[in-house]
Amino acid sequence: MANFRAVSATSEALAGLIRDRYPRDEFGTGLGVEIYLPRHFDLPMAEGFSVCLLRVAINGGVRNLTYRRDPDGRRFRPSLPLDLLYLITPWAKEGGTQHRMLGWVMRMFEDLGTLSSSHLNHYVAEPDIFAPNESLDLICDPLALNDYLTLWDRLKFLPPSATYAVRMVMLDSQTSMVDGPPVQTRSFAMGEVVA
Repeated sequence: MANFRAVSATSEALAGLIRDRYPRDEFGTGLGVEIYLPRHFDLPMAEGFSVCLLRVAINGGVRNLTYRRDPDGRRFRPSLPLDLLYLITPWAKEGGTQHRMLGWVMRMFEDLGTLSSSHLNHYVAEPDIFAPNESLDLICDPLALNDYLTLWDRLKFLPPSATYAVRMVMLDSQTSMVDGPPVQTRSFAMGEVVA
């Protein structure tokens, strides 16, 4: 099951998928693909794609999770369900190239749809962050207009970009819930007078 490294692994997987799949015959071989922080938007790359984690939120739809059990039957505290919102930005010297890059990356993510554990584990050093049966949905999730206005106010030179949500990234706890020994006898002190 996914541990605390899952957020980083998801970012690396998105960047890695773009890096591996972008059409070299269309855009050339020198495109950079980087994970950006907000400060990088002040001096962006000349040509390439940036992947910026804009917001992390606890998923509000599933908050009352049961304890997690491992294959040995041990119980652990419930997993923490996160939603990750990413800003995918193409950078190019010409507007037409930038728009083609945006169209391509949106189509590629739509075709991909689900990030399997093999996608998610492939781009990081630890190959077991996500279990073989885990997958994440990648959904185009446009911001509200006032959020875009706030973003454009902060990031002055932001070209047309797409926002994607990765929902239900489950961060598993390593804190085990120790069960007491089975109850053998019960004794009730009802009716006794305590002085």
